[in-house]
Amino acid sequence: RITSGFTVKDFIRMNKQDTSFYRAFKNLKLYPHKSVNEVTIFNRKWEQIGKMNRIAMHLSNGKQGWIKIKEESTDGKFYNRKGEHKYLTGEMYDKVFFEKGKFRVGNKVDSAYIQQEAENRNKTDKYYEQLKTFMFSPGLGVDGVPFIGYKLNIFEGKMTEYYDYSLEKKMFRDSISCYKFTVQVKEGVKQEKVVITNLTTFYDRRTMKVIARSYKLKQTLAIFSFDIQMFILLGLKFNEYLPLEIKYNGEWDIPFKKPERIAFKMNCSEYSNINKAN
Repeated sequence: RITSGFTVKDFIRMNKQDTSFYRAFKNLKLYPHKSVNEVTIFNRKWEQIGKMNRIAMHLSNGKQGWIKIKEESTDGKFYNRKGEHKYLTGEMYDKVFFEKGKFRVGNKVDSAYIQQEAENRNKTDKYYEQLKTFMFSPGLGVDGVPFIGYKLNIFEGKMTEYYDYSLEKKMFRDSISCYKFTVQVKEGVKQEKVVITNLTTFYDRRTMKVIARSYKLKQTLAIFSFDIQMFILLGLKFNEYLPLEIKYNGEWDIPFKKPERIAFKMNCSEYSNINKAN
C-alpha cells in the first residue's frame, strides 16, 4: 500500500508524539474567528426534546482571548429555570469551547498532551481533564476512569492484540493528498474487551501534520454504557492548522446522572491573522 518507506509502526509513533493536533486546538483560542454552533438533546427514542443555536465571535489580542455571544436561541429543555446547564455534555461543550471572561492564549506546544493531575478537583473538572486527554492524545490511555481507562491505550501491551492497524494513501475530500492511518477493532473481538472501536487520522502529506480525525467509542457494562462518535476537521491557513468543523454524536448512561443523548456541531470560519503566534 505504501511505497514511500513509511510503516504502520512509524504512524503509531507519530500518533503518540504528535503535537500538531493539540496546537490546532490552542489556535482555536489564539486566532480570532466566528463560530456557528448547534446542540441538540434527544430522548431515548432519539426524538428532539431540546436545542441550542449560537453564533459567537472568538476574539484575541495575541495574549488574551475572550468570547462574545452574538446570537443564541434555545428550544425545550436545554437549560433549567436558573439558566444553568441541565446536561453534562452541554456543560462540557461550554467549558471546552466557551471559556468565560478573559483567558490567556498562545499556541506553544513542546510535547504531546499529558493528562494533568486531578487532585482537589470536582467531578466536572475531572471529566474535563479526561476529555481533553482523550481528544488531544487519543489512544494513549486516560487515568482515573474506572474499568476502561487502560482500554484507551490502544498502542501498548495487550490492547494491541485486539486491533488492526492500516495505512494507505488517500485524497482527503478529493483535494488534499494524505496518509490515512486507521485503528480498527478486529472482527470477532468481544465488545467488552475494547472501548475505542475506530480511530482514523488523516495526515496532510505536505506537512505530515494531522488534518482530520474521527473517533468511535462504545462500551456496555452493568454500571454504565456509552456510544460516541466524533469528527474534527482542520484547515491550513497562515501556515497554521485551524479547526473548521467539530461534530459529536453520542449517548451515555453513568451512575448518579440522567442518561444523555446529545449531538453537537461547531463550524468555525472567518479566521484572522494576528501575526503573534508563538
